[in-house]
Amino acid sequence: MRVAKLMRRPASFTRLTGVTPEQFQELLSHIEPRRNLAHYASLLRPTRIRAVGGGNQFKLQGEERLLCTLLYLRQYLTMHVLGILFDLDEANICRNIHTYLPLLEQALPAPRRPRTLQTKPDELPKKGTKKPRKIRSIEEFLEVFPELTDFIVDGTEQPRGQPKVKKVKTPSQKPVGRPKDKKRYYRVKKGTHTLKVQVAVTPQGEIMHLSATASGRVHDMKLLRKSRLVKHVHPGVRLWGDRGYTGLDKIYPEHETIVPKKRPKGGDLTTEERELNRQISKVRIAAENAICRMKKFRSCKEFFRNRDKHHGLIWGCVAGLVNLRWKAQQQTQMA
Repeated sequence: MRVAKLMRRPASFTRLTGVTPEQFQELLSHIEPRRNLAHYASLLRPTRIRAVGGGNQFKLQGEERLLCTLLYLRQYLTMHVLGILFDLDEANICRNIHTYLPLLEQALPAPRRPRTLQTKPDELPKKGTKKPRKIRSIEEFLEVFPELTDFIVDGTEQPRGQPKVKKVKTPSQKPVGRPKDKKRYYRVKKGTHTLKVQVAVTPQGEIMHLSATASGRVHDMKLLRKSRLVKHVHPGVRLWGDRGYTGLDKIYPEHETIVPKKRPKGGDLTTEERELNRQISKVRIAAENAICRMKKFRSCKEFFRNRDKHHGLIWGCVAGLVNLRWKAQQQTQMA
């Protein structure tokens, strides 16, 4: 896996890693100074016994380790396969990747990503609060056509393994962990255990916010209420959602909300309501397209093989890579 040799074929390099050779060099120039500072801070720690300069040296250069990390995100190869490609033990491959992931997220135009969810979700406002504006007709919809002050919110899931039973010391003890965790992560709609993430996108396609990871059983509306998204946006920002966010206007009356109309039980939507839903869907497709671009990176699509605590970091890096390519496309179109 020679970096210089791969860069001679830009199209293949982009398909393999998700970035162009020029973007790769730019990322490398931002990451290496930060990695050197972190490395020297580790060498100078008070608890270190060996003198600085002692011990084995790194076998891979910085560009090779960055390439390994991008290959992991894009192709989601196992550590064993990456070890064969880079002639390194899989334990060292794992250490290199987890060293570069946080540095990569810092160097990329990654969206805002809280590390945890709120313990207590946002609740209904008190009585007497000003009622929000609702979109009831196509004329009103055209008046509020999305600008830069719009966030389209949507949730997506990724399959994960079934929680394991914790080991017990004696045969008389009952195994714990399986029944509770199995119910927590099991998603009936998908028929498997999943992890869920909420994405907030502008109508132009830029990813602006990424929620902390939640279990697949959490409803989209509850995840929004615990994601800290609305607390960090201006009251003038409009929120767009699918039918899973019905009732959004009641939770956040200070924001203008646009959600498709649900078909009433035992009834049907009018012609105008169906047309309004179609117009809303034409705007909301930006969130679906952004999620589709993220899931071209197999680490966000396939069965998640890592620890749950690393899920948000991996999605943050991928969202940053998607934003990097999106900004390059915007600059090309403006030119």
